Amino acid sequence: MIPEFDVEIGYDYELADLRTDLTTETVAAGFVEHHDYQCLGLPSWEEAAECLAREAEILERAVRSSEPDGIKEILSAVQEGDDVEFAELMSDFQWNDVGVAGVSLALSAARTATFYSCSSGLDNHHAKYPMVGVVPDAERAALIAELAERAGCGIGQHRGRWYVYAKSVTALHALGQSILVHREAFDALPQPMWVEGLEEELERIDNY
Repeated sequence: MIPEFDVEIGYDYELADLRTDLTTETVAAGFVEHHDYQCLGLPSWEEAAECLAREAEILERAVRSSEPDGIKEILSAVQEGDDVEFAELMSDFQWNDVGVAGVSLALSAARTATFYSCSSGLDNHHAKYPMVGVVPDAERAALIAELAERAGCGIGQHRGRWYVYAKSVTALHALGQSILVHREAFDALPQPMWVEGLEEELERIDNY
């Protein structure tokens, strides 16, 4: 099984109030108060597709599991069997939670600034239900909002940033797949200003 959470799906946002002050430096180092901030960089669509495909495999297995949280069962089994294999598996998801890693990478490939993700779960999670934090520009936001509604995901806005959420990680995974399908529409938009020099800034931080 994959856990489902009791959350009302809604759409509470204003495109005009989205943050427009992000810089290369703030995206690289962190622009929110969330702990463990990690910039996902500028992944390619191919990298996002690989992550989503790997995630789909685990979600399909989790659905067939009789455990209340099939994802946790699968990951625990891998970790107990081989720590190295577990580390390699999680590196495929850039150590983000399975179920939200795919959409996070897809959003980053679409050139939005992600800043938070949590799959939620039956224990030891920060969020009460699955969600991803992201700051898109207005044009990308309009596309994402349309795709989110189709996938059954909600959107909340706080201090100019979005929290995209769902009753289950399956909806967020579906959103990630939909973003991937519509990648040409995202690529046709002008890149945000913070994209230029981001990889170099991340390398500088890593070498600091």
